Formats: sequence, structure tokens, C-alpha cells
Amino acid sequence: MFEELKKQIDAIDGLRDQTAVSGGFARWRKQTEETLKSLYGDESAEVREFTSIYYTPLFLSCRMGDEAFDEAYRNGLEEARTLLSAIVEKVKRRS
Repeated sequence: MFEELKKQIDAIDGLRDQTAVSGGFARWRKQTEETLKSLYGDESAEVREFTSIYYTPLFLSCRMGDEAFDEAYRNGLEEARTLLSAIVEKVKRRS
């Protein structure tokens, strides 16, 4: 299962050219969430932390352009990478 998490981390680079509403991103997010649930349980801190990551702006304004959405999406992906990498490292240290 932890190999699956590593695959999800590696897949992040391929998602950078997509958007938060793309099918590829939706599949990646769902697969990652399901992997975390199977490893830690549905109500675990790891699942809650992953599902709390925002990939779109928190606040919207009529003056916001596409750049705000692109930036929020990229920031969300990097936050996910950091979280998933920390989980994998924690498991490595225990082994």
C-alpha cells in the first residue's frame, strides 16, 4: 500500500498541467484518499488532513483571473506532495 502512496506522489508532476476540475485530477484525488483510508481508516488524521487541502481559491472575487485558480491548484498539489511524502517518511522510520 505504501508503494501506492509513492505512485500517487510521483503522479503529482503529471497533474500540474491539468485543473482542479479535470478528470485526471479527480481520479488521482479519489485514489489517494482511498489509499489513505485503507491504510489508516476512514476517520484518521491522515485522511482528514488530505481531504482538507484546497485546490481552488478560498475566496472568490469578480476581479480574480485564471491565475488565482492556477496558483491555488499548484499550491494544493504541493501541499499534498508534502503531506504524502511525510507519511511515507514516517513509515520508513518505523520500519
